[in-house]
Amino acid sequence: MVEILLLGLALAGDDKEASEALERFRTAYASPSVANRSVAVSDLCRVQHEKTLARAAGFLTADVKEVREAAARGLGGFTDYKKMAVPLLIGALAPNDKEPTVQVAIFDGLGKLDDVSALPTIHKYFEDKDAKVASAAFAAAGAIRSVSSIDPIIAHMKEVEKINSQKSGGGGGAPGFSIPGGGGNDPQKARAKEVMKAILKAMQAITKEKWTSAQEWQIWWSRKKATFKIED
Repeated sequence: MVEILLLGLALAGDDKEASEALERFRTAYASPSVANRSVAVSDLCRVQHEKTLARAAGFLTADVKEVREAAARGLGGFTDYKKMAVPLLIGALAPNDKEPTVQVAIFDGLGKLDDVSALPTIHKYFEDKDAKVASAAFAAAGAIRSVSSIDPIIAHMKEVEKINSQKSGGGGGAPGFSIPGGGGNDPQKARAKEVMKAILKAMQAITKEKWTSAQEWQIWWSRKKATFKIED
């Protein structure tokens, strides 16, 4: 009986805190300043409650990109509500396909939520043509640290190494993320160089190993796959 009473008091306190946060937010968000509105969303997300989550989630696809980024990163803090927050973040990826910095913020949020249910979507974005978006997807996978990410990361590493080994001048490319290129500034190679850094960081974060090439990772994985477990 006492436990039930204490739980009721805690919930009432949480509701009061959320209501006060929403009231502060209404005033702060009225600012014409993008910076002030972004801060207002970030501050709202510091109070984790279903009400604040629902209000902040509305800004994943509304207002300017800076406000959307604040909402995406803010939702990453709702670890007690991840079953609600993860689908909201995933659902905001497609509507922001013209805003790569927002998608980067979404993957940052997903990584913080650390929920394996997000991985199928995260893995798909390994092939995104935008290097920063793809790198953010790898970073999210590295933060979540699941064995299920290792095979797709190694597969992508092999394709990226192929591009890095090609002579500049365009043509060819790995399936799924070919970018027209040519001349001395091959965008495929520029993407591959940037993404490779994120790939290695993700693999090292997941496995705690320090290999640096696809061949080394493949040899290590072929030996360890049957028994490998993620270490804390």
